[in-house]
Amino acid sequence: MHSFKSKLESWKAKVEGRPPMPPPVPPHPNQSSSNASQAPPPVPPHPNQPNRPSAPVKGSILTPISRDEPLGQFARRKHPLTPPVDGDYAVPTNKFYTNMLLDNRTLPAWTHPYSVWWSQAQDYWGLAISQTTAEQRVFGPDPAQVPTQYYLNPAGIVSTLLGAREFAGNKVSVQPKQADHLSVTLDFAALNGSGTMSVPLTMGMGFVSAIYNNITPVIQSQVGIASANKLPCNAGLDKYELNLFNGVRWLVYTTGGANFRLENPNNFVCDGPFRGLVQVGSCPAACDQYFDSAAGAYASSASLEAGQTEDGSTGTYKIVYNIEGRSSSGKILAYALPHHVNAFSDACRSTMTPAKLDSTVMGPMVGCITQELEMCESLPRDVGFLPWARFHAQDDGQFGSGPYDDNLRQLMRSVAAEELQQDIKGQSCLDSMYFSGKGLDKFAFILLVTKLILNDDQLTKQGLEKLKDAFNVFATNHQQNPLVYDTTWKGLVSIAGVDGDPNADFGNSFFNDHHFHYGYFIHCAAVIALIDESYGGKWLEQNRAFVDNLVRDVANPSHDDPYFPVFRSFDWFSGHSWAKGLFLSGDGKDEESSSEDYHFAYGMKLWGKVCGDPAMEARGNLMIAIMNRSMNLYMLFADDNPIVPKQIHGNRVSGILFENKVDHATYFGLNPEYIQGIHMIPITPISSFIRSPEFVQQEWNSIVASIIDKVDDGWKGILKLNQALYDPKASLSFFASPSFKPQWLDPGMSRTWAIAYAGGISR
Repeated sequence: MHSFKSKLESWKAKVEGRPPMPPPVPPHPNQSSSNASQAPPPVPPHPNQPNRPSAPVKGSILTPISRDEPLGQFARRKHPLTPPVDGDYAVPTNKFYTNMLLDNRTLPAWTHPYSVWWSQAQDYWGLAISQTTAEQRVFGPDPAQVPTQYYLNPAGIVSTLLGAREFAGNKVSVQPKQADHLSVTLDFAALNGSGTMSVPLTMGMGFVSAIYNNITPVIQSQVGIASANKLPCNAGLDKYELNLFNGVRWLVYTTGGANFRLENPNNFVCDGPFRGLVQVGSCPAACDQYFDSAAGAYASSASLEAGQTEDGSTGTYKIVYNIEGRSSSGKILAYALPHHVNAFSDACRSTMTPAKLDSTVMGPMVGCITQELEMCESLPRDVGFLPWARFHAQDDGQFGSGPYDDNLRQLMRSVAAEELQQDIKGQSCLDSMYFSGKGLDKFAFILLVTKLILNDDQLTKQGLEKLKDAFNVFATNHQQNPLVYDTTWKGLVSIAGVDGDPNADFGNSFFNDHHFHYGYFIHCAAVIALIDESYGGKWLEQNRAFVDNLVRDVANPSHDDPYFPVFRSFDWFSGHSWAKGLFLSGDGKDEESSSEDYHFAYGMKLWGKVCGDPAMEARGNLMIAIMNRSMNLYMLFADDNPIVPKQIHGNRVSGILFENKVDHATYFGLNPEYIQGIHMIPITPISSFIRSPEFVQQEWNSIVASIIDKVDDGWKGILKLNQALYDPKASLSFFASPSFKPQWLDPGMSRTWAIAYAGGISR
């Protein structure tokens, strides 16, 4: 039996010299040898960026968790919705193109910097394309109010459209194929059988590229084309400029020697059936040379590579574009978001061009002439189970007993003893996976205190048995609404909405919020496994497959595991997860809780640690590091945030972040404590890694301080424990006060953990 001290020493050894990682993945195949070797135009250096050489990667961290079928206790069921794809495989449910899989499939997909959709509007048949600018944003409901509640980008502006004569009268079918987490391809087929138009969609693509096969290309614009001119270009390509009536200039590149002409202000047409490539892109001023160097090549798909350094301190990830066609540079034009640019390796920074286009809600994007986007991040490897803060950084092995005096330890012991007398099973065995998970995790945090801080084995063992008993209800799938394995989309869903209301349990049955729901179970399981092992138990061995199934549902890292889509929730391009599953949305995917997003990754990181799975632990660390960068640009608005429009900066948090809109609201109400608090919950050791002391104090001073005395329910406890991230003594005073009221605790929160956390990071 291992003592907790030896366990901590083992963890510290892993941090300082990790065990061998899996073998490196094979290098990405080189592009076609037909690509010319001509170098792209020189790019200017990016100012004020530190040197960031590519970190040596020890090995891929994208190894499969398992290749086994989901556990047999999950009944197999077909989903009420069927994906209109090209085969029976694990189709992603929470990705940028989900609108194109649902209902009449005409709502947009956001590839950034473009949005695209299947247009069935009268006389506009094909793939519509829009690119909006910051100046077009609409603020409301009262644009004169500062801060405003929301802003959105205008939808449905057909800047350009890729279609064909043969599609007229909507005589066209669309088949999504090769649906993956970073890309999908749309095959448009003329119903008369004459030919097809295939359009690969990849995140960040600089051109919208269509491969025509024996149909007549038509490029349209509802904005209107003021003039069209043919321009000189590289051998093998024809180049045209389309100057729209709104002053925006689009470039068109074609192969195959086709002849295009301006038929009328809305139609730019080819003179006959065509086999070859047509590309369109919005071109910023003085950027033709960069566009020219990339024209003729396109990304047929995109894939992910990820690894970490030998010492585990740095993670590297790449979005690799699988290039087809031929360009003079041998590369494509890809746009990077601000959080990419800030983390670029030196090699990737050298690919940047002056071309910039606005994204909808994530700031200006920078065009790169490249085959891949490579980013490097510092990993939170030392953040473990015990209290941690940026200003009190220490790993579990250094924590010891914490800075607790005897009085505080006695208070924690008495509060823990009282809270562990509560009905754990009654608070956790509910009809909702979300609330059940929160209930279980509440008691897991209490046991961390009793075992690792108070060293009270008697109290810990009493609580541990009750918590294991409650967790077993779910591990054996005997909860009120059991999970089933959906054989259609491939995933674990609550039975609650499969045959009933799709919105049951927050839409879990339609793949909403799985990272929120299952993250609580995974963190709880990591705690149980850790403590049970210290007593010589076999709980980990007995429950690992169940918990791994939950992790695989949300964050399967490998196509070698065919039973779940790769990274259902986490978007490696946008830098965070999307909560919305199989629901249509005119503003795209969304997420209203940044904190429950990184709580999933934190739980997965710890589960990987206790399981001895360094690749899983590293994935959790890397996802958290990426979220730290992206969320502090797009969701959390500190004084120095360079991305958020000034009209909403004072809201301090995004509220609900959509792909096309930012709305300072929640789905359950507009109270300020809801909107701010849902981005705090739960407060754990990883919270301080994301939420800096400076940001938390700024949010407190500008919003929370004015409402805290009016809040008299569980949101008060959330707001006050969040205060510990910049003022732990004030937070501790609140939770340790004899006048503390239990009604101030959220159902997933304990006073024991609040005292331990605030006290553990007090300076």
